[in-house]
Formats: sequence, C-alpha cells, structure tokens
Amino acid sequence: MKRIIIDLNFSSKRNPNLITPCCGKRNRGSSGSLKFVNYVGLPEQFGYCHSCGKATLPPAIYEDENGNRFSYNEALRRYEKLTDFTPLTYLKNRKTQDAAEPSQRFIKEQTVIDSTIIKPENNLLLYLRKTYGDHKTNNVKEEYLIGTYNDGATMFWEINKNLKVQKCKLSYYQKNGRRTEKFNHIYTNKNGYYSCLFGEHLIVDSLKGKQLIVLVESEKTAIVGSILLPRYTWLAYGGKNGLNSVKLKCLAGHTVLIIPDLENEAVDIMKNKINEMHKIRINAHLWDMTAGRSNEELKKEGLYGKDIEDFFRDLPNF
Repeated sequence: MKRIIIDLNFSSKRNPNLITPCCGKRNRGSSGSLKFVNYVGLPEQFGYCHSCGKATLPPAIYEDENGNRFSYNEALRRYEKLTDFTPLTYLKNRKTQDAAEPSQRFIKEQTVIDSTIIKPENNLLLYLRKTYGDHKTNNVKEEYLIGTYNDGATMFWEINKNLKVQKCKLSYYQKNGRRTEKFNHIYTNKNGYYSCLFGEHLIVDSLKGKQLIVLVESEKTAIVGSILLPRYTWLAYGGKNGLNSVKLKCLAGHTVLIIPDLENEAVDIMKNKINEMHKIRINAHLWDMTAGRSNEELKKEGLYGKDIEDFFRDLPNF
C-alpha cells in the first residue's frame, strides 16, 4: 500500500480558547499572542505550535492497488478501510470509532499461570494424557499454556509474539476428546481484549523461511499436531471464519501451510485468503484434504468435518 499525502496548509484563523494538544495550555498566552495554528480542513487538535515548536499531525492514510483507502490502527494492529474519505470526515469518524473500540488490553501472566495448575484438569487434557501419554501432554500443556477454568472448560490463551496475553477462548470437551457446542469468552472486544492467532508466541521471526508454520482451524488440532509432528510449529485461527487481516500480520515473511477441516466451505474460505497472504509476503500453501470431493461424498465416506487428528490417526504409523 502507498501512503496518501494530505496537504497541510495553515489556517488564517486561530482559536484563542483552544487547549493546545502539545503543551496542554490555553492558546492565548499572557502576551495575547495565539501560538497554536491549525491546518486547513482538519480538526483543531492538528496544527503547529510556535511556542514549543511541535507539530501535531493527523494519522497516516494508505491506498491499495484497487484505490481503496485505509488507516492503520496502532492499538488494534490492523488496517481499517475508509468508506467516505476526506481528511475531515475520516478524522471525525476515527474519533467516534476510537471511543467505541477501546485500546488493546492485556491479561496478567499470573492469571495464565494460575489456570495451568487447577485440579482436576479439563477433559481435553485428560483425553490427551490417555491417548498420547503424560510426557507429550505435559510438553504441549507447557508450550501452549493450556489452562482449566473453574467450571471445567479448557482455556486456550491467545499470546502474541511479544509474549503479551491478548485473549482467552473457553471450550468444553467430553471425556472422549470431542468438543461440545458450548464455548465462552471471559475477555471480550468491548472491554479491549482482541484476538491473535492461538500459538502466535511460538513464531520466531529470526527463522523466517526456515520455520515451517502449520495453520489449522481449531486449537485442539494445533495441539495434537504439535504432539504428532513436533518439528513443525502449529497455530490455530479459531474456526473457518476466524482468520482475518489482523491475525495474518504476524506471519509476514514466513512459510505457512494451511490445513482446513474436511469441508468444502472451510477450504474455499482459505483458498480466498491465499492471495491476501501473498500480498503481505506470506509464503502460503494450502493442503486441501477434501481432494475435490463434495460435502455429500465426504459424508458418505464418514470424513465430513474431520480434522488433521482424525486423518493422521487413521494412518498405520500413528
């Protein structure tokens, strides 16, 4: 994307009652001079202060190859499309939007640690111990910091590359390792907790091109993949519609293999993501386990909706 240059011209009018954004003082000084001058067409908080010599500039605006215009929200780590662009309209809308969407908040590390020592453990961890043994289960529990909620839910902590805990997803499993339809979020967007990829903290940017990242739908699939094929780095995007541009940013420059579940819509959604990923320098590839079969054919074969764990466990060496 290219940056749009906004012409910054000084206004001939100055507001004597303005509290300057740089100095935090009233614009009219004791000498009667007006030290802060605004830019034409922009809200009053943007301008140049002759007292401290600091310019207060509007946020940057970008344009893609299709002429769509975006702002970059630092707090949410994402580009946001502008539908009605003029500098003044954009900045007014941005002010309203910022008020509606609080800045990213983070969860205390101790909260995560405390969740990993709760007994009895959740059903997913008990299933993993029974199926793959204590040693492998302890490794992935420590690797992904899998927690247990006070009602028995599995706590999937979403930790970013800076080791900041952004969010937590609560999923409920049966003793056979199958997920129920129940899930919950105790940290929500409206309170400033926004998602990242599950397992993002395992990405090593110094190994770009060497670290093969496998991207799957569910957190459980990523965990089991890490048990079965630990030489790869397994991440989850949280459901077939869970992969967005914000979550993708951390993968720039990396080699990624995407493995959707065995379902046509899930595969099609990821196929449509490939071009977007290539544009931000993600070396992305797709493994389509449906092999061109329709949902009806998959259902007849008993494969519809299955994931990589089901696939691998049918192989002789697993």
